[in-house]
Amino acid sequence: MESSKQTRVSRPHKISESSKLYRWIDLSCFILQRLNDQRQSGHFCDVVLVADDQTVPAHRNFLSACSDYFNSMFTIGMKEAHQKEVELVGASFIGLKAVVDFLYTGDLTLDGGNIDYVLETAHLLQIWKVVDFCCEYLENEVNEDNYLYLQELASIYSLERLGCYIDSFILRSYSTFSFTTAFLHNIPLQKLCQYLLSSQVQHNSEHDLLQSALQWLTQCPQRETHSYQVLQNIRFQLISKSDLLHQVKPAICSLLPKESNCECLVEEAIYYHNNVAAQPLLQNIRSTLRFGTERLLFVGGEVSEQCLELSDDVYNLDIEKEQWMSETQLPARRSHHCVTSLGNFVYVAGGSFSRDNGGDAASNLLYRWPP
Repeated sequence: MESSKQTRVSRPHKISESSKLYRWIDLSCFILQRLNDQRQSGHFCDVVLVADDQTVPAHRNFLSACSDYFNSMFTIGMKEAHQKEVELVGASFIGLKAVVDFLYTGDLTLDGGNIDYVLETAHLLQIWKVVDFCCEYLENEVNEDNYLYLQELASIYSLERLGCYIDSFILRSYSTFSFTTAFLHNIPLQKLCQYLLSSQVQHNSEHDLLQSALQWLTQCPQRETHSYQVLQNIRFQLISKSDLLHQVKPAICSLLPKESNCECLVEEAIYYHNNVAAQPLLQNIRSTLRFGTERLLFVGGEVSEQCLELSDDVYNLDIEKEQWMSETQLPARRSHHCVTSLGNFVYVAGGSFSRDNGGDAASNLLYRWPP
């Protein structure tokens, strides 16, 4: 190859034996900036997007590269492929301008005034990165005043990420939200069942979960047909036999129609309590303990360094309060015993039931309880 410039020294056959790849790291940013400059000045724009009777100029090839929606519109023979102006039905100008600006600049400003428009338009145009940013913004804005609206928004646009976040938000404060008017009137059946079934639901007792379910069912007569579907998620076996007989069963019989067949759920739990020895064979979801976090238990043992007294107390460590809270009591005082957990039950085996650690003080008893 002859050089276009004349040199006084003739060119060698090969200048060097080595080769090296050079890369312009900022090339994409440079091109994007120039494309945006052209768009703003109206140069080489071959399509005008229309929403709310306002226009947004752009480049077809650029839109096609950024969006499957536009790629299909401009390549599969649709009439929009040849139109100078393309009206986007279902898109707002606020949302369209924000989305197109984002494609050309990489910057997206979201606030309480435009989030609905941007999300709607980004979902329509299949700009999934914008949808992700909208979800991230909304996650940070979820509160007790808007969580039901945002949950509905997540359902409309199939926003799984946002929906899961709101589910976790509700589960963490279920005992507070579940008795509010907004929750009782608006939470869908499917979601209520999902929360009542969850082992992560925040609750003070199974009684509270049952009460919230009954309040939801009695908001209107039409809901009574879903009684069994809702109450089958209550873990009646975790309620004491006395409460089942004297509180739960009368309440269900008085509030719900007999044909709902919910009374059989209570009878199942009573049978479970009446047959302690058979309980390992009677396990189902309604006898399974709910758990949200691991807990540290302190079970029995010697009270003082002199070993003058044994304890039958069981405590759990409340991390937030930084103190030991009373959990229950063992049937008898003991020390040097073994403790384990299995199937979310706690087992205490063997040990000594007196200060004297001789053989006559050893115990062969095993206790089990749900913490």
